[in-house]
Amino acid sequence: MWSYVAITIGVAVTGRLVWMIDDWSRDWSTNHAHLSMTNPDPALRPLDVDGDTRTIAERIQNWVDDQTAWQIVLDESAAPPQRLHLTRTTPVFRFVDDIWVELTPQEVAAGEPPRTRVDAASQSRVGKGDLGQNPRNLKALRAGILGEAVR
Repeated sequence: MWSYVAITIGVAVTGRLVWMIDDWSRDWSTNHAHLSMTNPDPALRPLDVDGDTRTIAERIQNWVDDQTAWQIVLDESAAPPQRLHLTRTTPVFRFVDDIWVELTPQEVAAGEPPRTRVDAASQSRVGKGDLGQNPRNLKALRAGILGEAVR
């Protein structure tokens, strides 16, 4: 009886891992991700959003405040609000990923509202591969900035 329970749990865990992995060539050997203009996934490209850097930093802060696994790390050496350090902690094993967000004001024409470019990188503190968690962190951050539901 217990062997069937153990096998069922093993299959469920394995199935969950297989379901989580988006890029088999990347997710077993890479423990970091960053937004890049050349990324084939549009959700992993830098954002250009309406608002000045302070407004975007506040939007990120408000989003992080609503997330149970995310925190903003106060760093006295960082020049707020241009650079933010966030962390995300996994629920079961409590692994921590560091997410760095860089906010850059963009040049706009006279009379236009301010715009900010958002660049970000996510890195796991532990492990050789992240099973796709760092790209998911960046996608969640992007969705939070844009006010979208996380997919």
